[in-house]
Amino acid sequence: MAPNVLERRSSWPSSFATGLIGWIGFSVVAALALGYDGSFGTIALAASLAAVVQVVLLRVTFFSLRLDKRIWLATLWGGVTAAAITGLEALLFEVVRENLITSIVVGVYIGAPVGSFLSYFYRDDRQIESEARDRGVAVGYGRDAHWLDPFVYGAALYLIALLPRTADLAVLAAVVGSITGVFAAGASHFVLSRWNNTPATVPLAASSAPSSVSPPDSSSVASRPTSSTHHSSTERSPAA
Repeated sequence: MAPNVLERRSSWPSSFATGLIGWIGFSVVAALALGYDGSFGTIALAASLAAVVQVVLLRVTFFSLRLDKRIWLATLWGGVTAAAITGLEALLFEVVRENLITSIVVGVYIGAPVGSFLSYFYRDDRQIESEARDRGVAVGYGRDAHWLDPFVYGAALYLIALLPRTADLAVLAAVVGSITGVFAAGASHFVLSRWNNTPATVPLAASSAPSSVSPPDSSSVASRPTSSTHHSSTERSPAA
């Protein structure tokens, strides 16, 4: 589904996609979770600017900071750059300025994993390419070439399930759905597939899911005063 240039997760376009998805997606989710009721267009703009600036900074300094060698270094620098960028965005965006501490915390929460994934994608792509050279075959990234698919599928399923009636709700549903999709894909890739524990984990997850809501106990319903009883006991007669 992804264009050829995006199949290699360590390419510049893929790095920008990683940053934009992370920053926009989690900024919107965090704003929703914290009860924000302002313009989500402003949130998306601030997140997009932060993503582009951070990706450029991390990619330009990638080798000098040894981000190709240690994922934890990329995580650290991802958090540091995110905090600095978010702080500077307070000069441009009122919503960031008025919620500076929260914005910086959310920024670090987003930016640190962006750094991690840039490093992980680079290292994993180089390993795939090295193994292909050793076998004397053409480089193929396999299912990793479809790393963007879960975002698309998650967004599409949320739009189908929720059928939002306005453009704003459609965008929010798509964003939340895309993040949900990638979390599901991550669980499959890093937990189920890599550890080969699908036969045990999936039934366990299904059995621990909440069961359907049972109807209220008839005795408790019967003991509740009805609305007519309540009104008759509290209303005053005209004579009173």
